[in-house]
Amino acid sequence: MGFWRPALVSALVVSSWVLTPKMSPAQTISADPGIRFTDISKTAGISFVHFKGNQGTSINLEEFGPGVCVADFDGDGWPDIYFVNGRDRYGRGISVRNALYHNNGDGTFSDVTDKAGVPGTGFGLGCAWGDYDNDGHPDLFVTQYGSNVLYHNNGNGTFTDVTEKAGVAGLESGKFHSSAVFFDYDKDGLLDLYVGSYVQLEPDGPRYCTVGANVKSSCPPQAYRGSLDALYHNNGDGTFTNVTQSANVYQPQGKNLAVGVADYDNDGWPDLFVANDGIPAYLYHNEHGKFTEIGVSADMAYSNEGRAMAAMCVSLGDYDNDGWLDLYISDFLGNGDHLWHNDHHGHLHEVTGETGLFLPTLNVLSFGGGFFDYDNDGWLDLFIANGHVYPEVEIFPVRENYRELNSVFHNQHGGKFADTTKAAGIASLPPRVGRGVAFADLDNDGSVDVVVANNDDPPTVLHNSGNSNHFLNFKLVGTKSNRDAIGARIRVVAGGLSQIREVASGGSYLSQSDLRATFGLGKAAEAERVEINWPSGQSDSFSGVKADKFYLVEEGSHSLQMQKIPRAPSAAQVAHHNQSSVPQAPVDSCISGIPAWFESIRSDGSRRSCKVG
Repeated sequence: MGFWRPALVSALVVSSWVLTPKMSPAQTISADPGIRFTDISKTAGISFVHFKGNQGTSINLEEFGPGVCVADFDGDGWPDIYFVNGRDRYGRGISVRNALYHNNGDGTFSDVTDKAGVPGTGFGLGCAWGDYDNDGHPDLFVTQYGSNVLYHNNGNGTFTDVTEKAGVAGLESGKFHSSAVFFDYDKDGLLDLYVGSYVQLEPDGPRYCTVGANVKSSCPPQAYRGSLDALYHNNGDGTFTNVTQSANVYQPQGKNLAVGVADYDNDGWPDLFVANDGIPAYLYHNEHGKFTEIGVSADMAYSNEGRAMAAMCVSLGDYDNDGWLDLYISDFLGNGDHLWHNDHHGHLHEVTGETGLFLPTLNVLSFGGGFFDYDNDGWLDLFIANGHVYPEVEIFPVRENYRELNSVFHNQHGGKFADTTKAAGIASLPPRVGRGVAFADLDNDGSVDVVVANNDDPPTVLHNSGNSNHFLNFKLVGTKSNRDAIGARIRVVAGGLSQIREVASGGSYLSQSDLRATFGLGKAAEAERVEINWPSGQSDSFSGVKADKFYLVEEGSHSLQMQKIPRAPSAAQVAHHNQSSVPQAPVDSCISGIPAWFESIRSDGSRRSCKVG
């Protein structure tokens, strides 16, 4: 969790090339000045407040979370948000729970936790969504201190706790669980589950240590032994089998913080990235269902200076549009974050200094976030949540900030990143203790929004104001592959650029983003070509794909469909409907047309099937 802390002076002992990166003309490219992020959490009706549960000086566990996960749990076309919460572990009678917020489609959210039955069953840390039984309804996994919990989505707005039946409580790998990810590691069409664990906090670990000038605080990871991870194979009957050792991902001393999955070497098999705290990061190369750990040989286990990282975030994205996924990992204050470029031959080369990311991330403690294209120009940008892990830093002789501003970096077309935190409106927001981050187009306007889970504070829900650039949004549905299409890769050719996205669970820190893939097209009004490679080996392609639409693609289909996204009625529509003397039948519409009257349902109750050639 970023508790690994080098000496304060270590930030000064770095390679000169990092401190003085060469400049290039590309660095003069600026972000669209019209893009602004606005915190809409209050106006959206989100009243959730995270409770870290400390009694006096907080311990390591209480500073660890929380995560946040986004998915359209009820299939109405609007992304919903799940917030993870802590618990009272000191018998004070304080009652708190996790929270599921339903997206009403009108800019507001409703807390449906109790109705849905997903409050969590313990001290919550992270989460992941995945349709593990391929029934078309995303299921919810929550990592906790103690037993984890798996909620099966019943398809009627409610969930059932199936943890015991499924066999994924996770106590065989300790109590302190961290990030989780659904992925089909053996490509059998069923989602498997990886669950990371952090350290052995109890019963033998210390509760408190001293930092700075003998100030009492929580303890760094070095004070504890690591914990086992767990890889669960999906048996296809609602149960899972722990295959950690047989799949060769057994790590008895791991200190997992973040987990990401992607096919980084383009061999068609999903690889597993595990970010650890104060020990080398792991890269498990997938060799047809068995794994080999190659972090050191792939040059990503340590930073460019040879240090183990306090690695809080894993994000994979093709930031230079060369067709190969690159890697971003965040790190502790004084270290700077890390960006690796994929060399196309199985190696990752750190380019943090050359890309202009070292100095702007040097004096913040970075957690969740990652790649997203916030201005739809076709180049992946970066958002990172920041926040310290020791509240006591504010009384250190050399004062640091516990609450910090988040960071936004605009991609200057593949070579450099520019710090646009102020220009994007992030610097004007109150500082928080940022942890998990999820990306989603919450209002279906074509621009990606950001949800930040803050420790012991309300979340920050950032609405993206958008601009005039064009976009494409794809929701994939597997038929031979897993239904969520996790592991599928989409390639879009438009406006002289070739972009890729891989549908992925997990990533960031303790969190998960919307599985829909958004592509910015800049000024291009259509994509010349869209190609989809599915985990099953199926390939689909489409030409002349019009921009500014939300497409639904079923594996093996020869046509693009439109996502069915009903629009809630405006106040004016409601008034007109109520005052009209002639009964108004619902107008059926897809997202690109005139907003439908409420649910896009025909008068006979049928739903429109929207297709384009």
